[in-house]
Amino acid sequence: MVTFFFYAVMRIWVELPLGVWAGFLAFGMFLYKHFYHNRQEVRLSWTVYETIIGNDPSYQGAKEYGKQVKSQTRKLAWLDIAMALMNKGKFVGGGFIKMIMNFIISGMQEVWDLINHYLLPSVAIDRLDIGDGVKKMKKLKDNVPESLVGVFGIDFMGKVVGRIMVPVYIVLFIVAAALSYFGADYMPKTEIDIGNTPTAITPIPIIIALYLGKVFSNIFERVVTSVKVVYFTVFYTKITHPDSIMEELRGELTNYLKLDELDEVDDLDKQEVEEVEAV
Repeated sequence: MVTFFFYAVMRIWVELPLGVWAGFLAFGMFLYKHFYHNRQEVRLSWTVYETIIGNDPSYQGAKEYGKQVKSQTRKLAWLDIAMALMNKGKFVGGGFIKMIMNFIISGMQEVWDLINHYLLPSVAIDRLDIGDGVKKMKKLKDNVPESLVGVFGIDFMGKVVGRIMVPVYIVLFIVAAALSYFGADYMPKTEIDIGNTPTAITPIPIIIALYLGKVFSNIFERVVTSVKVVYFTVFYTKITHPDSIMEELRGELTNYLKLDELDEVDDLDKQEVEEVEAV
């Protein structure tokens, strides 16, 4: 998707074949990726559950199970698409209205992220429909074991992708800006005013830098999402099916959910967490 999108954008300055079609493909893959990601996340959640209850899951088994809950998985994907499109609303308007829209949409996105963490295992483990999963969430908080009070409602990885990607984008931008200025004689160029002086630059290095940053960001985001799927699947199982977990793993999983093994991280207490009460 990212490759097709930037290929279409590059067509503005460089003659490339099938640039319009690349734009259509990018949009189509933007929609499809949500269905693909949710399908893979449901398979991962099921695999984690089967593992901690003592079974020996296989990739083929995960695929077969995924077919049984494909209706619920598609609904999760459509909700993801709706939130993704709504997130684009943050760039609409200006001034005070834009600030209010950003605040509302950001809040809704954070709430949806947390709700989705619990809906996914409810589909993968209990085959619940979305409405039933939301209703069950209202009762989950009352069933949290005393040892895990305080974990419920925490997005433990917060905005880790953004925090890591900001310095990466800064470095890429500095390098790309230098190449845009000094490489103007060798690549397609345009003129901009710098201090009322027309200056020739080439936008190609900046486009490539944005492309590389987005690719790395997407890959890293999928890794973070996989970690979250594992964590919240274990947490959901600990709340709803505690007796199903292998006895020898119960203590270890409690420590895992409490993040006890991360005590050695010096600034852990400074990391942001977002507490959202279940709806």
